[in-house]
Amino acid sequence: MSGSTLMRDHAATDVWTVCGGSPAADAGPVRADGFKHLLVPSLAAACLAGAPWEFTNVPDIADRHALGGIVSALGGRVEHDGDRMTVDPRGLTGHEIPAGLSQGVHGGMYLLPTLLAARGRVVSGTHGGCSIGDGAGGARPTGHVARVLEAFGATCEATAGGFSARAPRGGLRGTTLDMADFADVEPATGTLTGPYYSGATKTALLAAATATGTTEIRNPYPKLDVYGLVRVLAEAGVAVETAPDRIVVEGAGGPLGAARVTVPSDLMEVVTFVALAVHLRRPLELALDGVEEVRAGLAPELRYLNAMGVPLEWGPSSLRIGEPARLRATDVLAASHFAYSDAQPLFALMLLGADGPATLTDLVWHGGRFGYAEGLRALGARLDLRGNRLTTTPSRLRPAGTDLVAGDLRAAATLVLAALGTGVPQRLVGVGHLRRGYQDFASKLTSLGATITPEDAS
Repeated sequence: MSGSTLMRDHAATDVWTVCGGSPAADAGPVRADGFKHLLVPSLAAACLAGAPWEFTNVPDIADRHALGGIVSALGGRVEHDGDRMTVDPRGLTGHEIPAGLSQGVHGGMYLLPTLLAARGRVVSGTHGGCSIGDGAGGARPTGHVARVLEAFGATCEATAGGFSARAPRGGLRGTTLDMADFADVEPATGTLTGPYYSGATKTALLAAATATGTTEIRNPYPKLDVYGLVRVLAEAGVAVETAPDRIVVEGAGGPLGAARVTVPSDLMEVVTFVALAVHLRRPLELALDGVEEVRAGLAPELRYLNAMGVPLEWGPSSLRIGEPARLRATDVLAASHFAYSDAQPLFALMLLGADGPATLTDLVWHGGRFGYAEGLRALGARLDLRGNRLTTTPSRLRPAGTDLVAGDLRAAATLVLAALGTGVPQRLVGVGHLRRGYQDFASKLTSLGATITPEDAS
């Protein structure tokens, strides 16, 4: 059975029983697969092209298949071959995103600007994903997408039940947008943050790529998913200039050219396995693609890990995580110019083993990223949650007397890693979320000594 097949079999159920153990003596490095947050808008960008796009190092995750399914349903051709994927949008004729494909992942939102630009109209129902935003039941708000596209001349309607937009006669037109209008201000540093900042910036880039005229995006979201997308669009022939406080796009005024996109390793998968190594006090080696992009993309997280005393040794295509002699308590800020909000739950797990209390503050999702706290408490963690701040006190985890329940992707990853440290079998509910962000997670953990037993979904 291949690793990919193993992951799909484990992910077919939403319940695992997990137990930690020692890895085999000949266990090799763990491979971190492609970066989800760059893959998703890049797949959407392929719909702007007049020629096929080829992707490599594509992770086998739910968003890949959902977006590929949408493009296929609308007339495009999508081919999968292991970690390679080809998207040929030349047959695209539809403009209505199938509700059954958009509801389970939030990535379909990035097809809204590209289908609008390519077809002149787009219609969709709700867009789903993890229940961490303001939407009910995991539905993601689209009002910020509408506001961005209206700046390009589109007419939009965004409601709780769906989204629709029409391009003006002659297509989208270049504009000037300040992303500060879609963000909150982080009070201590004056930098921008918030739940819509990233999505609004990527929406603006995708709309600008084939618009007529010049678009200036001021105060853009500063992370790898945006600047990686800039690189991808430039590969397809878009003239883009970047500066610390702005991105200027000269719209192609028509379809983009062909592109070959190599996706760097997933930043959050790297942080996940760093957290595993630190939590279990066990050295671990990761095999990586695009090491320099990964290091640059994780700069805020690496500063925190360095302050904590986590030994990291970078190679040309690898990262070795050592065992810290002493894990220093370090306060962590999750905000758009600081650590990713996705990384915050994993830092919480690590800091339970620190030498004193530490505070984690999340200024992206306004408190919605602490869904893992109840599960950690059941395992014996001493936590104090007040609004958007969580204080950890050093804690020795023990078996929980009940099932652990995860309501989102990173909560599921955090609770699986936490349970591995108790040394006894632990039942977890909600592990189906993992398929949105990790390929072969079960088999990777198994290679490191874990025993994972999926519950029969029948």
